[in-house]
Amino acid sequence: MVDTFRSDVKDPQVTTPARAVGSIRRTSHVQMSFEPDGTLVIDGVARDLATTVAGSSIRGASTIHARLTDRHTLLGIDTQPSPLGIERLVGVLVGPGFRATLNDALPEEHAASTPLFLLLDDLPVAALISGYALMYSGKIGVDREAGRHLKSDICAGWRSDGTMMVAIRVTGAMPTPVGPVAPDLIRPDDPIGWHDIGPLPAGSMRRRRLIDVGPGVDDGGTLGVFAMFRDTHADESGIETVVHEYSLTAWIDIASGTLVDCVAVPRVLPWNECPAAATSARQLDGRGLGEIREVVRRELRGTSTCTHLNDLLRSLGDLPALASQLEAGRTA
Repeated sequence: MVDTFRSDVKDPQVTTPARAVGSIRRTSHVQMSFEPDGTLVIDGVARDLATTVAGSSIRGASTIHARLTDRHTLLGIDTQPSPLGIERLVGVLVGPGFRATLNDALPEEHAASTPLFLLLDDLPVAALISGYALMYSGKIGVDREAGRHLKSDICAGWRSDGTMMVAIRVTGAMPTPVGPVAPDLIRPDDPIGWHDIGPLPAGSMRRRRLIDVGPGVDDGGTLGVFAMFRDTHADESGIETVVHEYSLTAWIDIASGTLVDCVAVPRVLPWNECPAAATSARQLDGRGLGEIREVVRRELRGTSTCTHLNDLLRSLGDLPALASQLEAGRTA
């Protein structure tokens, strides 16, 4: 029997910050489930919601339905909207190199950082974390021989002297991480603060994201940023527990177009070593908004980082598009 492990990092958010007048909120989720033959099905929704003195309005929305082989080759994809070039993704491995192919296939979606592009950009990480569902079901595991060949020191949680890698060497198996029950993030006073998501089916995984961009400090020279993601799994009884969760806050210096005071907060993580990566978010301080994705890809590597936190930091590459929506709203 494979041992379980309960990390000390178990402080999930119990709600979502209130929306401010003069803000734009992007929410999304991708949901992963498996068909009996091993086909991975990924469904997702993304939405941009503006909040003004006149009320709330949807500025953009997209959906995605994708089917992948058990080795993560894309079998088929349906999206709304459905731009020209989307068919070029069929047959591509949803893993290393996928995002480069995506950028080439849909350059306009990429340049505009649309809600659809966010969902497509999330496919590789969705395919990756879907493996947790197989781990929880007992369909996959890591034995002693396989453990010898796992690449260590790729992030804080996979450090060679950390909980997970030591357990594999000593016991011959990876412990199954057990997280806390997922609180409901919907505010009772703001039922539309998230797009409609619904309950997570038993045996499925889900990643949800949120980015808020809104008023900054009183001098008007900044915009405030709040972002988060949460990965959850639903067991056979339908209980949804958190596997990974991070939140962050930052400011945008409007004049220079740079990110300021980026602070990441570990909420729920599978291994006790994982929170050491939180300080890596500071490497984005003073960086231009347009270079965030490249900085994360090029510079945030090794045991001082976290692959899941890096993915949250990458999502800040959407800030120019979201900030421009705020500016358009003010001048309309």
